[in-house]
Amino acid sequence: MDRRRFLQAVGSTSAVAVAGCTGESDSDTPETVGEWASDGTIEFGLPPFQDAEQLNEQYAPVFEWLADGFDGVDTVEGVQTTSYSATVESVVNGHTEMANLSPIISVLAAEDGVNPLVINWSHGAEHYFSYIATRADTGIETLEDIAGSTIAMVDPLSSSGGLFPRYTLAQAGLDAGTVNSPPEDFDIQWAGGHDASLAALQNGHVDAAAYGDFQHPTDDDSIVKIAESDPIPFDPLVSKPDTPDAIQQALIERLLETPESALEDHRIDRFGEIEEGTYDPVRGVAEEMGVDIETLDPESESEDDSTTNSTSETNESTTNTSTSTNESTATNESDT
Repeated sequence: MDRRRFLQAVGSTSAVAVAGCTGESDSDTPETVGEWASDGTIEFGLPPFQDAEQLNEQYAPVFEWLADGFDGVDTVEGVQTTSYSATVESVVNGHTEMANLSPIISVLAAEDGVNPLVINWSHGAEHYFSYIATRADTGIETLEDIAGSTIAMVDPLSSSGGLFPRYTLAQAGLDAGTVNSPPEDFDIQWAGGHDASLAALQNGHVDAAAYGDFQHPTDDDSIVKIAESDPIPFDPLVSKPDTPDAIQQALIERLLETPESALEDHRIDRFGEIEEGTYDPVRGVAEEMGVDIETLDPESESEDDSTTNSTSETNESTTNTSTSTNESTATNESDT
């Protein structure tokens, strides 16, 4: 299976919640951002790493800033997708003009023509970490103690909520499986979001949880971090394939000029330029975990999963790992 067919497969099984599709493209190359936008609207794909309502609130001032910067653009509209792979499918196929992609997804999508624009900077840092945590009452003190337990994770293709924590567990000597096979030493419950992964742990549904460090509670002593990953570069904003160079540059310049006032309630401090080699560490971990970047030829295809799970099973859905995300995703509705 080639990369294009794989992305189409995971997109179709993830039920992309897209508010609309671009119409038939004109034969003429658009010369302005307004011409490039679909009927005056730039649709912006958002993966489900946080609650949808919270994400839209965070991005609203940024969307307004973008829209105000270009003649012919009436609005920038956030489009919530149901999984990480669904987000990349939406932008690869041009259903959304732009998207926020996880680091690993951006590595895969780059070879499908998606154009990286800027990188998100957060908390004054150049990178972030994946945390693996437990509750103080579980008796788990080390990564090795997770053997025989159930751990909540975000999505198989989430960098900090899937690939990096599994790599960290593998480095500790546990069989963490790959994207093509389940772990042998523990079970995974896919939560669909970083907040939902933490909530599953807090509510006692799992013994441990993996999520991005930005989700770790600062006022809950009952949640104990037991490990953190190697540094992970922040996620990028991208534009769809065939976006003309001049339009890419215009979007980049506008994003780099985003004022602090538009980011006051955002998880992002600012947008920065993407330097060559930024995502090489992510590529290395992905390859270690069985994602073949060159051919992306998994041994088995994903099965259709209920959209109420709000998670992409990708190739995990053919394994015997725990996929009972309904319970943990339900906690997401009352969480941040």
